[in-house]
Amino acid sequence: MRINNRFYVIALISIVLFIFWIIFFDELLLSLWIELLLVIIFSWVTSNNSLKDIQVNRFSRKKILEIGKTFDERLEIKNNSKIPKFWLEIQDHSELLAKISSRVITGLGTNKISLFSSTVVLNKRGFYFLGPTELISGDPFGLFTCSKIFQHKNSLIVYPKISKLHRFPLLPADKTGGAALRLQTTHTTPQAAGVREYFPGDPLNRVHWPMTVKRDKLMVKEFDDDTQSSVWILLDAQRGKYARQDEIIEPAIDRNYVSIRKTNQFLLPKDSFEYAVSIAASITKYFLERNLTVGFACASESAYILPPEKGHRQLNKIFERLATIKDKGSLPFEQLIEKQVKNISKGSALILITTYLDQPNEIIMEMLHRKGFQVLSVILENNTFQSINNNPDGIRNKPSGSTIRISYGDDLEKVLFAG
Repeated sequence: MRINNRFYVIALISIVLFIFWIIFFDELLLSLWIELLLVIIFSWVTSNNSLKDIQVNRFSRKKILEIGKTFDERLEIKNNSKIPKFWLEIQDHSELLAKISSRVITGLGTNKISLFSSTVVLNKRGFYFLGPTELISGDPFGLFTCSKIFQHKNSLIVYPKISKLHRFPLLPADKTGGAALRLQTTHTTPQAAGVREYFPGDPLNRVHWPMTVKRDKLMVKEFDDDTQSSVWILLDAQRGKYARQDEIIEPAIDRNYVSIRKTNQFLLPKDSFEYAVSIAASITKYFLERNLTVGFACASESAYILPPEKGHRQLNKIFERLATIKDKGSLPFEQLIEKQVKNISKGSALILITTYLDQPNEIIMEMLHRKGFQVLSVILENNTFQSINNNPDGIRNKPSGSTIRISYGDDLEKVLFAG
């Protein structure tokens, strides 16, 4: 409970009245003094009970959304006590809704519920906790103020912007076969290699019975490891490599203050790293939707390595990384490539997303080609993110050989598809 300045004023007046009553023995002064004393007692009792038996609930239908989408949340304030509440102030301390969901309600009766809804346009990717929520109340005279914090476990993940790609120049959707790896395994794969003599530890369900009867000894089936091409996306997150405008971007903006013209569209900020993250997300979704295995590697504040997998689960894992990743890494991109290619199977496709390719990187590119990798570099043109962009068509930069160049204002769907 916090004591407000108004209490000290009334307390001083009551002391003066009490002194005057002792001096003059005036019944009017005594009545005024008693009334002020009763006001103080009533205010203290009322304020002390103003937040008892109050329940706060937050409801949201979606916990995962793409940047630029609309997020809806409902806040429920319920009075479970037998005493009505004079006034309640709700302050949302979550980073996402702090400036939008603060409200004041009056006259919340017994067993009554007050509902509020917030509709915001997500303006920045990241991971956000929805809360905590602070309730502030007090007495009708404003002498005392009480506050209570309600913690919530709800959270929201805002994915980067995803462009829908219909074709990509590196690995078409119908090209699913990679180089023959010739790695024998006892696991069942579509590539049968032959049979061999049984060794202790081999699974019995791999025994080839017709050959066992013919040879009069146990023979087991052997398979080549799956030769389907995998796609590796390597994102450069080294500090100081990307260009951006120095502007503060709010995590979300109130839907009521968004102009009708901008309601159905979201434009990436003038930040080349945001473009890089969006490109990585778009390419990831493209290949995973075509049932290819996709791996991801990035060296930000810590190294993020996700081995190649298929399916929606892998899509979510990569998107969660991309939602929070920042360009604060210290490891040079060429060192990340050198370390990671040792763990990548021959015949895989590598997509390198960075800002420029200097001489050492060009040597690495040549080395990757000689090792049998399919390599494509997506280069962000930093100079276009630092000056006024003159790109009305949105697809000024065309892919050249194994390189696609991206400028500020480019339509990623058109530029990447143009390859």
